[in-house]
Amino acid sequence: MTNEINNKKPVFGWPSLYFLILPVTFFLTIWWLREASGPYWLHFNLDPTYSYLFNSLNLLNDIPPNHIDHPGTPVQFLGMLIMKIAHPGSSVDEITNKILRDPERYIELINQVIIFLNSLVLFFIGVVAYKTFKNFISPTFLQLSPFLSTLVLRHCTQFKPEIILVLATLMLILLSLYALKPGTFDKNQKKFVFCYGLIAGFGVATKIIFIPLLVLPILLFTKKSNFLLYTLAIILSFLFFTLPMIEVYDKFLQFVERLFWGSKSYGSGAETIIDYQNYLAYVYQLFMRPVLLIPFALSLFTFCKFYLGENRNISSTENKTCFQILAGSNCAQLFLVLFVAKNPSGQYLIPGIILSGLTVMINFQIWHKEISQRYGTRLNFFAILLIAVIIIEQTISTYKSGEEVRELRAEAMKINNEEFRSCARIYHTWASSKSFALYWGDNAAGQSFAPQLSEIIPINDFWFTVHEVSEREVRDFLLTIKEPGIRRPKGYIDHNKIENNYPCIYFRGTDRGQFFKYLPKFFSPEETMISEKKFNQTCIGKDENVFTDFKICKKK
Repeated sequence: MTNEINNKKPVFGWPSLYFLILPVTFFLTIWWLREASGPYWLHFNLDPTYSYLFNSLNLLNDIPPNHIDHPGTPVQFLGMLIMKIAHPGSSVDEITNKILRDPERYIELINQVIIFLNSLVLFFIGVVAYKTFKNFISPTFLQLSPFLSTLVLRHCTQFKPEIILVLATLMLILLSLYALKPGTFDKNQKKFVFCYGLIAGFGVATKIIFIPLLVLPILLFTKKSNFLLYTLAIILSFLFFTLPMIEVYDKFLQFVERLFWGSKSYGSGAETIIDYQNYLAYVYQLFMRPVLLIPFALSLFTFCKFYLGENRNISSTENKTCFQILAGSNCAQLFLVLFVAKNPSGQYLIPGIILSGLTVMINFQIWHKEISQRYGTRLNFFAILLIAVIIIEQTISTYKSGEEVRELRAEAMKINNEEFRSCARIYHTWASSKSFALYWGDNAAGQSFAPQLSEIIPINDFWFTVHEVSEREVRDFLLTIKEPGIRRPKGYIDHNKIENNYPCIYFRGTDRGQFFKYLPKFFSPEETMISEKKFNQTCIGKDENVFTDFKICKKK
């Protein structure tokens, strides 16, 4: 990069426009994926989106959240805040009624606002990085952070903790950029430590999977007082952001205890903390993801070359800070893998994936400083080439991901529920149905809005709860409804009333095993419609099954 370009002011000059490209692209990409995936009430979209919508409504109505397993209160609070801002001067009852009658509109609004906040932080990251490093390559690496995996992009299409975890991680990166400015951290240690603690507490309150990222700034601390201040800031921040669930803290602590002791997902399995037989294999599988492995391997090589080698150069404060933050970021990623391996799932790695942008950027800066005189041009070339490869590869992957969700959407909407408007429509987990989404969301909120929903949900729409409750699973521990049965918003319904009052019955859902396990308990054994052998084969979808005694399903 030429000196002429480097000397331009980013706030008012064209560099600012350059740093808008990726944030705007991020916003539009999420919008495109959101459009491709279809309504939030489709079976692969509704959980936990509708749970968070209804618990946001709980907060709006001064009701403690019932869905506390992440704990997720910052997500719920932000949802509630957007609801109120969208209706200035309206009463709580008016807002609640509008949202219950048109939930999709408000989920979309909330999601767009949060994506905008992410995009805004991404823009500031680019500007601050440009001011700090005086080149375009380092800011570009950082702004590519949410694009490093389609996993990040797909989970950002929903109203759920992951979208806020991206925000929290980007805020950590932004704060670390300020710390990388020569002499800035040493002059303002307490301010930095406190801000790191605030972000950390916010992230953990969003989802406890954020805990490993707490180690990121620790190597910067040189005084015991810094550690104490950091710990205090985390605690205060966590308590502040979880304040809405203060009345149900006991449930949350029980949840954490069960989650800790259980060796399998959701606190199930033997109470041995981890599954020793499979744990190392899970660690290996998670860590072998290129988005984590490559930056980590690069960092290891950099440390060996410039920190531990004969030609090490860490005398300056600037170099020392770079290595400290790099080591902290790598440790956070490693601890996250170890943390997630207890219950392996790709979505839990999202904060670590975002950090890969930071680790690659710092590696580039260290190498650029050390070899710029001899190989600076070559290094820039390879860095630009890497950026190009990332952009091309992720563009292709994102397009494929969009096509995949578009296919899921098309498959889910092949059978139109309205064709069966004269039937008793009984939905079970997970069904592509507006009514089921409302049922599910309200149950996750402790059935706070059952009276209103009884007037909104069509009279012939029912919910067949098929989940088999296990007291050892954390997820089951927090469920409001613990027994299978056919329900309306206000309670269970006698199946005889359904058989006598409707000319046909229509079932829809994805949990086929549980469906056939429990349905015979509510319909007589003589009923041919409960036999799996009589399952209407024309109504079987890729993921969902539709079962009816009315007619052959007509697919769009």
